[in-house]
Amino acid sequence: MRRTKEEAQHTRLLIMQKGLEIFADQGVSGCHLTDIAKSAGCTRGAIYWHFKDKWHLFEAICEFYSSPLNDLSDACLSSDEQDPLGKLRQLLVKMLIKVERDHSFCLVMIMFMRESSGLALGGASESVSRFIQNQHERRVVMIKNAVQRGQLPESLDLEFASAFIKAVVDGFVSSWLQRAEFYSLSDNAEPFVDTLIASLQSLKGLPCNLDHGVEKL
Repeated sequence: MRRTKEEAQHTRLLIMQKGLEIFADQGVSGCHLTDIAKSAGCTRGAIYWHFKDKWHLFEAICEFYSSPLNDLSDACLSSDEQDPLGKLRQLLVKMLIKVERDHSFCLVMIMFMRESSGLALGGASESVSRFIQNQHERRVVMIKNAVQRGQLPESLDLEFASAFIKAVVDGFVSSWLQRAEFYSLSDNAEPFVDTLIASLQSLKGLPCNLDHGVEKL
């Protein structure tokens, strides 16, 4: 029985890995489970054993590959955290470093940006829209915690600040993906994130001082 469970877990992880590769290359909407089954060397039935459909697979992939960032993310969300902006800084830096150094995580970013780009045209799926909204709501809480700790201006528009972070980070990653041979994303992660934070702090005239109240890596 133990071996059967191990084999089932191996199959699940293999389906997720191959699904991620195909989703990043073709998009979730543009591929079929048959493509993933063929790539994973299994049947469509094996995929349905683990996942209801390809969107359920998409959600599982997002959750699995983002799990290494959960501790920092949860710290940012805690109202008891003394340095929420510092933890947010660490989270963003770590995420950018993983994009360059972890191929699977990079594919997750490509997959997600590919799917979310359809939002403006009304083409994003319910799963993608739900994921985007969830991430937005989490960022709003992180920013609100930083405001309450006096690390960001009280007058800061939380909704705007969340959208600003997403737009700037997505743009930076997208630019790097197009010209990865010209500069290192990980080497520039810290100055980039510090610039982003400085922008947030100056939106409503709050003096920018990254040496006070923001924990460095």
